[in-house]
Amino acid sequence: MSERSGMIADGLWRRYKLGRDRLRAMKRQILRARTAPELARRHSAYSKAVARRDWRTAQAAARDLARSAVAHHDRRVLQEMMHALERLDCYGDIAPVHRAWREALSDGPRKPWRGDDLAGKTLMIDFTERHEKGLGVALSGASLAAKAAWRAARTIVVVEPRLVPLFRRSLPGVEVRDTATGDAEEIDFIATRGDLIGDFLPKAAGDDPEFQPLAADREKTAVLRARYLAGSERPLIGLFWRSSHFGKDLPGLDDWARFIAGVDGDFVSLQYGDVTDDIAALGADRVILDPTIDQMSDMDGFAAQVAALDAVVGISGTPIHLAGALGVPTLVLRDDWFRRQWSVMSDRVPWYPALRVVGKDGRPWRAVLEEARETLGTLLGAGRGGRS
Repeated sequence: MSERSGMIADGLWRRYKLGRDRLRAMKRQILRARTAPELARRHSAYSKAVARRDWRTAQAAARDLARSAVAHHDRRVLQEMMHALERLDCYGDIAPVHRAWREALSDGPRKPWRGDDLAGKTLMIDFTERHEKGLGVALSGASLAAKAAWRAARTIVVVEPRLVPLFRRSLPGVEVRDTATGDAEEIDFIATRGDLIGDFLPKAAGDDPEFQPLAADREKTAVLRARYLAGSERPLIGLFWRSSHFGKDLPGLDDWARFIAGVDGDFVSLQYGDVTDDIAALGADRVILDPTIDQMSDMDGFAAQVAALDAVVGISGTPIHLAGALGVPTLVLRDDWFRRQWSVMSDRVPWYPALRVVGKDGRPWRAVLEEARETLGTLLGAGRGGRS
């Protein structure tokens, strides 16, 4: 299949998936109007504000809808609001919505933590709970877990197997497991990322003096950095440009090639899969592809690769979350589809103090990447760029 045919096929599949999602949402709203008219009315007001991109109105409507969803014990709307409140910078409103969602489950959690005193207690933090998806949950919650561990007598953190080495190195004194199994009697409380937000997330996005970055393997990091620099003093910039997820609007390769050409630095591919053709289009003399790193099987090695860089630029995905959690200066490009967790209200998020959001905001991707290029220059000048 040619590149053009592949793009057409991808576009048709994306439109099908998005259309299916819209149809499902419409059916749910019709049912909601029959069973909970007030909730349906508030949901309609919120949806219309989002469609207009009237974020201040959407922010107020989301808070209103979240309170109504808590009162009605509507699991689906509660889950929707957990994500919406994050996009709309309503971080202080997320924890009670999350807890209401968990309590509404028929097989709800045993021993849930609701902000109780942790002195002398054993706390399990489960980043693999069934409604949580992706490595980004654990990566964005890592610093929160570190803060919670300061209060508890004993802390157990559960992550997917690929993250165990990285979390064990980064959270000394914390027991890191790859499953939530164990003696129920040994655990006083169980928390997830959503539970920790209320007590340990800064109330506003910005610098967090208590942020604890993850720690990559220093020796691996130094070896990779020396290899990539090869005697050069130009900054090393990680690049992540493609996703297989249908719910993302992405810059084209031409846009990325233009961006790369305008940056004084050397790029390192953080892309999964076979990207040989992509790199040829981006400029093989400008983008380093390291076949010794496989992020799908060796997340600890991937963390060392990311930590070796001066900055990371890309679309929403695991490489961006990992860079943010490692404290590497990071730029994430946010599209206009209101589906990812990145803020639509500002260029900051409280999870990652060194990360900046560059929103599409109705502009062509060429203009967005031009802003990203300027912001990257500022980050490199103020951060780690040019270190030896």
